[in-house]
Parts: sequence; C-alpha cells; structure tokens
Amino acid sequence: MRIAIISNNYPPRMGGLEQHAANLARSLTDLGHRVHVLTIAPEPGSRDDDGVRVLTGRSHLPVADVISFPSVGATRALTRYLRRQRIDVVSTHTRFFPMSLVGLLAAHRADLPVIHTEHGSGFVASPSPVISLGSRIVDLTAGRYVLSHAQKVLGVSPEAADFATRLGAREAEVFYNAITPPPAGPTTDRPGHLVFVGRMVAGKGWDTFLEALARLRADGLAVDGEVLGDGAELALARERATQLRLDEVVAIRGRVPQHEVQAALRGATLVNPTVLSEGFQTTLLESIAVQGRVVTFVVPGAQLLREQGAPVTVCDERSTESLVRSLRTVLEHPAPAAPPELITPWTWPVRAQQYAQIAEQAVRDWHRR
Repeated sequence: MRIAIISNNYPPRMGGLEQHAANLARSLTDLGHRVHVLTIAPEPGSRDDDGVRVLTGRSHLPVADVISFPSVGATRALTRYLRRQRIDVVSTHTRFFPMSLVGLLAAHRADLPVIHTEHGSGFVASPSPVISLGSRIVDLTAGRYVLSHAQKVLGVSPEAADFATRLGAREAEVFYNAITPPPAGPTTDRPGHLVFVGRMVAGKGWDTFLEALARLRADGLAVDGEVLGDGAELALARERATQLRLDEVVAIRGRVPQHEVQAALRGATLVNPTVLSEGFQTTLLESIAVQGRVVTFVVPGAQLLREQGAPVTVCDERSTESLVRSLRTVLEHPAPAAPPELITPWTWPVRAQQYAQIAEQAVRDWHRR
C-alpha cells in the first residue's frame, strides 16, 4: 500500500506522538509498504528517513510549544500530493492538531479513507484556564469533526478509545502503543536509581518526583536519580533540585538520545507521577523491556501491564505522600524483572502488522461504499 501519515509533529521533534508516528512509518516500510510523512515545522524541507519519505511544510503561529498551523492553502496542496502519489489511505494523529483536520479534508477531496489515531484520554489538562478553555473549544469543534468523519478511529489505550467515542467517533478500536525492541545488554539490578522521563511542563510530575526523592533521602534511604526530558520548566526543575539539596544525587540532563534513555532505565525504577490526560506512555514499556520497574500514578495501560506480570506499582492516589509510600515498598521488596516474552506483543514489528491489516480493510470498505 501507499500510506500517507499526516501529522503536526514528527522527529526530530520528540515526544510520545512523534515516536509513535516515526515507529509506525518505519515498521510499515519494513513490511514493504510505501510510507509518506507530511508534517510541519519552523524549518521546511524534505528527506528520506530509512526509506520513509518525509516532507515538511512551514509551521506558523505556535501556541504554547504544542500547536502550530500550516500555511494557507495546505489542504489544496496536500490533496494534489495525495493524488499525484496515488496514495491508498491517510493516517492522522490526535484530534486537536490542525494537520489532522487538514489531512482529513485533503483525503476526502482525493477520495481516500482516513484512519485517525487518538493519543489522548481526555480533554487537555492545563493549569492555565485560557489553554484549558481554548483546547476544549477546539476539541468540541474541529476535534469532533475529525473523529466523526474519519473512516476508522483507533485509540492507543481503552481510555483513549472511550474518549474518542464520547467526543464524536462512531466507534473506536484499541490500538495499543508499542516500542522498538531494545538491544540486549548486561543489566545491574538497581531499584534505588529513580528515573523520571517526560516533558518538563506543569502536570507531568517532575516536581513531585524531586519532592518524593528528597523525602526518601531524608528518611535515610540511599536513592539517587535522573531527570530526562526538555521543556519550558527545565530551568525551574534545576532550581528546585538545588533548593531540595539534591544537586549531588540527581542529574537533570534535559533531552537525551533514545539509547541513553534505555541505559538510564536499565535495571532502575521509572517514576511516573503525571496528572495529565495521557494516552499510553511508551516509557512504561521501555522500562519493563530493560529489566526495570515502574512506580506510577493511575495512567492508561499501567494496570493491564501489572496484570500481565510486569513489575508495575500503581499508587492509590495522585499525591506525593502516596508516591513516597509506593516507592518505599518497592525499595524494601523489589519485584523481579519481567520475562522477555512479556514485552514481545508490545513491540512495533507486531503492532505494524496489525495496523497494515486495519489499513487494508479500510481501503476495501472505502471502495465498497
């Protein structure tokens, strides 16, 4: 098949959605499909990314480092491109991004089916009332239109699929997130090495992580840590670490390459105190895949992984006190690492085959309509 992934964000910008789209594109290419990625960024260009054709248009009017807009005439230009390249099916991602709406409109003008993947499990959670109100208005207008007009809607977790149906999708199938299998390597068991991975923004939990680590050390527990991720509050996190006298025991490293994330997580404890409306965080899978453990607030997928036998501890409430209690239990009685076969169904070679089957059915249904 010829598949066009149309997304606001794509690497080199990094995040959960960007990794999902890139891994999907490469894995479908590995299966023999021809994948085109159409995205936007401050610097336009084109490149071949391991067999994936990536075309980047210029982005405009960035909002809170999350949303930006394509150029005027993008729908018309995309329609021409889809026709010229004889694309079979269009893939869009996350209902509130402008490129999801533009991609859907262009696909329908080119007489093509759209598979939309929803990555969020609820309305955007933000301490800013302006952002919260604005994002909800977008969800209830453009977002609802995308979800109700896509031929197939997928959700990266049951919570994301349920949210998509509540917002307007006729039905939504669960299409779990996945990871690229990590390379094998020696592992040292080190549950007392605590790692935070995520965007450095309000609600993601970096501040709760630092507070919990400081309390554990005050109780005499020999823990240390790393904070991996970039964002608007990175400098604030470094200031807070200094205030808590954690400079010598916590490395706040900012954004690092994926292989360094895996190295940090290997045999360690991933701490995930997010209160945002997450979809399905691949960091949980990445930690389990390198013989690590997870301590997390309630997030999509955590309980399922726990039920499958993964060393995942879910806090009973979203508070620093609950996180400290859970971490203390894990440190006193570390669970064994997950067996390698547990992670296999959660990898992209498996997930891409599932997506290809969904796409083939969508194309057949579209032509039979």
